[in-house]
Amino acid sequence: MRELSLDDLPNHSPWPARLLDGGNGETDEQEAEYGGTGVSDYDEVYANLLGLVEANPETEFRELQRSANHYAEESPVAISRAGDLFLVDVDEKQELQDEALVASLAGALDGGETVVSLGCGWGYELGVLAEAYPNCEFVGGDPAENGVALGRELFGDRDRIRVEPFDFRDDEWDLLEDVLAERDADDVVLFTQGSLTALPSVRDVVRETLTKYADRVREGVHLEHVYELHSEESLLGLLRRAYTERRNYNDDLLASLQVAEGVEVTSATYDVVGGNPLHPLSEIRWESA
Repeated sequence: MRELSLDDLPNHSPWPARLLDGGNGETDEQEAEYGGTGVSDYDEVYANLLGLVEANPETEFRELQRSANHYAEESPVAISRAGDLFLVDVDEKQELQDEALVASLAGALDGGETVVSLGCGWGYELGVLAEAYPNCEFVGGDPAENGVALGRELFGDRDRIRVEPFDFRDDEWDLLEDVLAERDADDVVLFTQGSLTALPSVRDVVRETLTKYADRVREGVHLEHVYELHSEESLLGLLRRAYTERRNYNDDLLASLQVAEGVEVTSATYDVVGGNPLHPLSEIRWESA
């Protein structure tokens, strides 16, 4: 890992130029090349990965993720940590992301808890967490049909991991209800990682659904992209804000949690890791108020 100056970032990411240009003259097809974040976009990706696993049933979850990473990027790649920029190789980027994932739950798990990961994709994070916390169980949910199928293909023989259908937009979160019916509130931790990003707003999800479960879980931990923490007094912060706005990602996660009934935000840690340096993950933790 070596330091990267902000002036050099355009040599390792196309986004500073895109943001400063403002998208002038870009066609819908060019915008689409930036990558979609809808359920159908992810489901297409998961379908391709599922095909690989079905053709090679001995594939382990880490091996699959590594193959996907190397297909998507070539070393070196730009990342961020605590507002600083670095260049790393593709495998080191994944290691740093895994470290942040494991550390985010370090203070929440004593052993014996069930972590409910909402919007878990095909469940890579569940595999990482299950290895790090061998005395806990991990239940993930995702709206992408092929993501659920892939997770079951990879983790179906593991007692402590399961992947089920789930959608943030549902009025009731049946996946969480099922876990709470089996476990005491003190033994359930609610978790998300990068899964709330694509929602243009999370206000209604937090206010109308998440709050119904706030007093029924031990703690909430979110490793998410948090617009409100981007500084308006630095060039990097302004670029990050512009990136969120350009991609139509949510800009109200922290504010929604801070005013949510029954929720007390206990900490917000900025830029624990940025696999995309203009869209870093920050850590928010809350408890029942």
